[in-house]
Amino acid sequence: MGLSIFTGRIDLTEPDGLTSDYERFILTINPDGSRTLRTVTRSPKGDLLRDVNQMVAPDWRPVEVVGRLFFKNEFQGTVMRRIIGDKIHSYVWTPGVEMDYQVFDAPPKMTLGFHPIFHDAWKMSFLDLSHHEYQDILTHTVSNTWNGRSLGHGMKIKAQVKFDGRETVNVGAGSFACERFIWQTSFGKELHVWRHGPHHMFVKIVVAKGDKEGSVYELASLEEKIVAWP
Repeated sequence: MGLSIFTGRIDLTEPDGLTSDYERFILTINPDGSRTLRTVTRSPKGDLLRDVNQMVAPDWRPVEVVGRLFFKNEFQGTVMRRIIGDKIHSYVWTPGVEMDYQVFDAPPKMTLGFHPIFHDAWKMSFLDLSHHEYQDILTHTVSNTWNGRSLGHGMKIKAQVKFDGRETVNVGAGSFACERFIWQTSFGKELHVWRHGPHHMFVKIVVAKGDKEGSVYELASLEEKIVAWP
């Protein structure tokens, strides 16, 4: 028996052709079948940094998430969430402010959104792939902005996504057999999303319509290591 650890990098190419090292990640497939994803995301301007650690159950139900945000070299705070039963327990710490705790409903087939680009591939985990009609996805976000420039208890956001077929995609990290989705976001964007394999590995996102149309996020490097487990 082995413990699978994936490490990789996601690059962003903007409409003007400028490419940046956007996100680094570590994905661990845990002994019980759950998955843990750690991401460090840096905005193209270099003024925003997100550090997120999230865990999902084998059936993709969120278990817990911790996210930290830095903006313009200043620490903005930490949000921690844990799902227990049908409730989200949310804790927010911001500099100079006492910790705030709130409880929210956690409906089935809901994800917790902390804005890593890798996690956008996981938001499709509850979709029915037997048809090509639009379906609702539900996210309890940490920030109601496209780039997650703020953080707090957030809110629930609905969007529409359809499964658009399967194809092989070539990116910097290699060639991957993918499932493709078209996502009509709550931010007025149409995103095309490709994911790979049983762990719903992020492969590529294209901003097809909306602000920053033509931007491409793609898997630039990927390494897998199997660690022996008792």
